[in-house]
Amino acid sequence: MVVQKFENMKLFKVLLFISLSFPLFGQVQSIKVNIHGYTNDTLILGNYYGEKQVVKDTIFRNNKGTFEYTTKDTLQQGMYLLLLKPSNTYIQFLVSPDEKAISISADTSDLADLKFKNSPENTMFYAFLNYLKDRRVLADTAKAKIARAKALKSEDKAAEEVLNKLDEDVKGYQKKLLAEHPNSLLAFLIKSNMEVDIPEFEGSGDSLQMKRYLYYKKHYFDNMDMQHPALIRMPFAYPKVDTYISKLVPQIPDSIKLELDRVLKLMEGNHDAYRYFLADFLNKYAQMKVVGYDALYVHLVDNYYSKGKASWVTDENIKKMEGEANDLRPILIGKTIPNIKTYKEDGSPLNIHEVKSPYTVLIFWAPDCGHCKKIMPFVVEFEKKYRDKGVKVVSVCTKGGDKYGECWSGVKEKGMENFINTGDQYQRFHGQIRTKTTPKIFILDENKKILIKDIPGEEIDKIFDEVFKFEEEKRLKNN
Repeated sequence: MVVQKFENMKLFKVLLFISLSFPLFGQVQSIKVNIHGYTNDTLILGNYYGEKQVVKDTIFRNNKGTFEYTTKDTLQQGMYLLLLKPSNTYIQFLVSPDEKAISISADTSDLADLKFKNSPENTMFYAFLNYLKDRRVLADTAKAKIARAKALKSEDKAAEEVLNKLDEDVKGYQKKLLAEHPNSLLAFLIKSNMEVDIPEFEGSGDSLQMKRYLYYKKHYFDNMDMQHPALIRMPFAYPKVDTYISKLVPQIPDSIKLELDRVLKLMEGNHDAYRYFLADFLNKYAQMKVVGYDALYVHLVDNYYSKGKASWVTDENIKKMEGEANDLRPILIGKTIPNIKTYKEDGSPLNIHEVKSPYTVLIFWAPDCGHCKKIMPFVVEFEKKYRDKGVKVVSVCTKGGDKYGECWSGVKEKGMENFINTGDQYQRFHGQIRTKTTPKIFILDENKKILIKDIPGEEIDKIFDEVFKFEEEKRLKNN
């Protein structure tokens, strides 16, 4: 919708637009706004930026009753917003090349009915929106008739024909706009939101569905110019990329890595979009508490930040990222866990790789850790259940120094006597495995490869059964 309430004003974050050292593409130097019936003396000028709507500036009413924004710089092209106070309704308009002085007229009685001067782009944009609005009413009526017919287990051929005709009309209108104004911002908007035209494939069932899926996925971005300078300032860019990564791509770290690389490759050269999405991906996977997704953070740091592809980030911050990645890299799922040396209560050493077992559960814990106390009964019961199958539980107490003695009293207190209990007064294992929180649980195979980690102790029995089943099926298949 063109005019709407903000459902959550937090979305309209008060962020100053950061001027970056790259070419400016828009040519707007002034925006004049007259809104009949609007009594407030303030308008907020903003624009889309990725998933956010950011504030560009505040515009005050002048002594002539007009709101005028002027700038010595130029606005970068994209979709902008004017926020009205205190209603928090807003109107949207396009900033495109070569339009240096836009004039907008509106009335609070119908903010969707905008008039523009010196802006053929916006005149065309709103004509398109009004065209869609008129046909949406007809389409909704036809859909309601079709739904009623289906409820009565019949058909409404006339309504279906109306709906098909409306669809053809809209496509024809769009096609005409694209042909007559191929370089317009409106053309970019329309084309970017056009669905992929999937050809007919031979086959049936799952095979046909897979062919259609693979084609759709391969051509998903065909209609959206990822190099367009307005990309990051259009409302459709972020949802389209997010849908691709989070919905269309199999949610397996190795698959996601390939697709992150694909998206960023498509954006290379588009400084705004590349910078935004690279940072967004990194922050998302740094915060996402999904088992195995830490590999995505490591991948982005190793292949982009450490390779000089994020020149806007300070060396100090890159070093911090690299430190985080270095801590995570040795303990990613699929890696062989570092052969840490810890010590039993009698002082005898234990190298984790020396533990002979088809499956080893390695748990880092602390005597004063509240969550460790909560989950340990589940781990104790698990050990009892799987002891006869050769599964071994190795515990590493993370306390050191003068608190090292608490490890052994904690073992007895929590009923962990049947585990292989170890620790290190000097905590030297932190040089190989850095545990920032406890408990931290790993399930390892016989070669000490990490099968899964960071699992909730309350569900260790259930999760191990799933891992065991998967590994056994894989073993049988390989044999």
